[in-house]
Amino acid sequence: MLFVFGATVPVWVLSLWLALRFDRCFASRNIWKSLFFSPVLPPLVVVAVIWKVLLHPNGLVTGLVGPIFGVTEIRWLTDPVLSRLVMIVVNDWTMIPFFSMIWLAGLAGVPDDLRRAGELDGASDKQIFFLITLPLLKPTAVLVAALSTINAFQAFVLQYEMTPDRGGPADANLTLGLLILKYGFQYFRMGEAAAASVLLFAVILLVTAAQLWLGRQK
Repeated sequence: MLFVFGATVPVWVLSLWLALRFDRCFASRNIWKSLFFSPVLPPLVVVAVIWKVLLHPNGLVTGLVGPIFGVTEIRWLTDPVLSRLVMIVVNDWTMIPFFSMIWLAGLAGVPDDLRRAGELDGASDKQIFFLITLPLLKPTAVLVAALSTINAFQAFVLQYEMTPDRGGPADANLTLGLLILKYGFQYFRMGEAAAASVLLFAVILLVTAAQLWLGRQK
């Protein structure tokens, strides 16, 4: 649940904030957009392998962060607390550009006339966002919330590829997907694996249904 929270709420906020920035005209916007959306292009397993190399205890990330804290080695993936944070950060690094594109598509459907009318009436940027832009983005918000929540509950690739013992250390990064894998193909307890699969399906169904119901409320 900690991973689900970290893989949804920050993604909603940051992806929307960045979409609002890219929705404005500024110098070299297309170049920056291309660079920003590049994490979406490679498969997730490739992203996991690259980050695993970068997060070696004596790797590049440690070389950048270590001098700040006066250390030469940081066990990013074998420390129970750090590894959980790393999984969230890497997941958000790949998901935020993807959902920013969805927000940008939603922003394209917001009429500029309404924003200009708000400006002429003396509304601030904050008032225009909360009273005009955000209400019109409600369908997009429901889509982003549903897709990011489903993705978070189905988390598997990053934890499988990057963490020790497929979900370690000490099961600190054990997700439902990895639990199903371990029960079914490591412990050969197919009954428990099937039960965990049904649980995963039920949780995703309930959460998504709740989000869609809230999205229909006026």
